[in-house]
Amino acid sequence: MNKYQRIAQVNQVFTPGYPVSHQDMFAGRMEQLQRVVETLHAPGRHPVMFGQRGVGKTSLANILGQVLQEMLSVKVSCDGADTFATVWNRVMVTASVRFKQKALGFTGEDSERSLTLSQVLGHDPTSTKPAEIADLLKRMNAPAAVILDEFDKLTTPEIKAQFADLIKIVSDTAPLITIVIVGVAENIHELVGEHESIQRNLVHVELPLMSDSEIQTIFTKGLDRLGIGYADSVVTQVPMLAGGFPHYAHLLGLASAKAVIHGEATAITHAHFDQACAYALADAVEKYRDAFARATATTQASRYPRILAACGHAKTDGRGVFRATDVVDAFKAVFGEALSVQAVVPALGEFLSDERAEVLKAVSVAGRQCYRFSDPMMRPYCRLKAMEILGLQPPKLQH
Repeated sequence: MNKYQRIAQVNQVFTPGYPVSHQDMFAGRMEQLQRVVETLHAPGRHPVMFGQRGVGKTSLANILGQVLQEMLSVKVSCDGADTFATVWNRVMVTASVRFKQKALGFTGEDSERSLTLSQVLGHDPTSTKPAEIADLLKRMNAPAAVILDEFDKLTTPEIKAQFADLIKIVSDTAPLITIVIVGVAENIHELVGEHESIQRNLVHVELPLMSDSEIQTIFTKGLDRLGIGYADSVVTQVPMLAGGFPHYAHLLGLASAKAVIHGEATAITHAHFDQACAYALADAVEKYRDAFARATATTQASRYPRILAACGHAKTDGRGVFRATDVVDAFKAVFGEALSVQAVVPALGEFLSDERAEVLKAVSVAGRQCYRFSDPMMRPYCRLKAMEILGLQPPKLQH
């Protein structure tokens, strides 16, 4: 296998731009997976998987059908133009049911036939009221799960109310059906709305940022699959840079494997990992590259790049909120230079502006102005930028 064939193989293992779609490449989230699977066997209970963007919700939704091979499952993604009717019409034509029928002729062999759920249940695309969809689903005589991904794209109260009505009816009349809702939200009410009638039917499954061990598992599992060796001292750097986001674990895994292949080596050294960080920055999502450039652009040398990079290392609360003093502490820890709060606050104020890509948002905590990243996935990018500023030497920090 030549170099480019090996890199093509690497791109099948580490997929920073695509959710995991095969169970053998899935890593972490065992607690959340178990909770969802247990709920799928509980009549009248429907899991709601929620969390911030980029924490692996779609990947978990993708492998549910592979975990539950004995259960019919269909997954569809919602979009901003959808209505209750378009979502369910898509479910009906996407799901397929396979069964055997006696073949004609003298062979006596069975043939396999596949029909859409719409054909099996006799779905009329013009009949899409919640009660009508529930009547169709009641005809199912085997367990089935309907997975609705990117549910946060459905923003109108009317659509959410229709789904709430359906969940209520299905919970009462169709015990074999489970509706799995997946989307970006800070809490379950933000995703599905306030509907008291279905609260007892919903099971909260929050996906927080991944733990250090889960991030390491993504990294090492992929390298093991590729037959690339690694030192523990390299692996331990990955969680600090990834910040709990599986996207960055895949990005660093992809970059590390490429560095080894280009270096004609068999294992990742610290030099390879430094090169991998440079690759990761070059291959990072353009949105974050552009935001960092806009936020720190000046006509003369300034501390803006280092202050924003330090924001990536600032100590935060459970919501990702940090204070100016946390940035001062991180700046000292990362770059070895003491700054006053007065030197940092003007830059943080600038980072709130649209001219500076609004990389930060102001948050009031006990009457004091604090900050958080407008997009939480910007935080790991800032950590990678800190590596670049340091000459690709990792800061000695604990996160």
